[in-house]
Amino acid sequence: MAWTLPLPLVLLALRLMDRRRRFTSAEALRAAVAADRRHTRVDPPAALARRCRVAERRIGAQRCLTLTPPTVRHPAQLTYVHGGGHVAQISPYHWRLLGQLAETVGCTVHVPLYPLAPEHAHPAAFAMLDALYAEQVAQHGAEHCVWMGDSSGGGLALVIAQRAVARGLPAVRDLILISPWLDLALSDPELPHLAPDDPWLDLPGMAAAAAWWAGGDDPAAPHLSPVNASLEGLQRLHVFMGTRDLLWPASRRLLARAQAAGVAMTLHEVRDMIHVWPLLPIAQARPAIQAMSDLIRTPASEGA
Repeated sequence: MAWTLPLPLVLLALRLMDRRRRFTSAEALRAAVAADRRHTRVDPPAALARRCRVAERRIGAQRCLTLTPPTVRHPAQLTYVHGGGHVAQISPYHWRLLGQLAETVGCTVHVPLYPLAPEHAHPAAFAMLDALYAEQVAQHGAEHCVWMGDSSGGGLALVIAQRAVARGLPAVRDLILISPWLDLALSDPELPHLAPDDPWLDLPGMAAAAAWWAGGDDPAAPHLSPVNASLEGLQRLHVFMGTRDLLWPASRRLLARAQAAGVAMTLHEVRDMIHVWPLLPIAQARPAIQAMSDLIRTPASEGA
């Protein structure tokens, strides 16, 4: 990392920007989404484009960008499904992390810009990501494919892997999920008690985002809430989660289900860390990013 900020300063900035406000109601979230569409630049920052080659192609009507570092040293094909509550576009924080992973590991990174709510419900994103998954395991072999995502993108990456295995496709070598949204129904009973301590997320806006994404389906259904779906057939699963995160309880449930199913899952749980902290310019992100880089480098033959 070129520079970092103290975590208390980042927490203060979140409070001053009232970041959590967008999740306080459906109306606030809709207004935030409208602003996001007007002002957010989705392409990689110029500094990253100077360091990595950026290629673009279409999967159906949607863009998929690929980052290639100057020297490709590793055969891993990393696909990153960005988060944002199923409503927000990819951000500079995502690109910052992806540039670090591409250069540290020396691998190719694929970034699908999938359809978002409220303009689209989940079927449009599923169509794109199902096609990308099938294409990658066919072209590169599942043993070289790693899928990764944060927040809603982490949950979505797991959903796509579960759908692929259910269709008889091979499981990718690793799933690496950062603060994943695993339960769109927000059903854990302790969430109302955890919500006031989360500086990023709140329940009303998240429930609205889940309803938009579900498009009339039950948000608790397994194809939307992967903590409720079968984990059979998956390979290695890694979850990075902080305990000051509204999404934390579902990760504990996922671990219990993985253990019951005999799936190799590691829960990298960090006390007092907030939602998607590895994306932030803080010193506490460094060990998480190093661990992710090591996981991407580790071949399947070396175990979980």
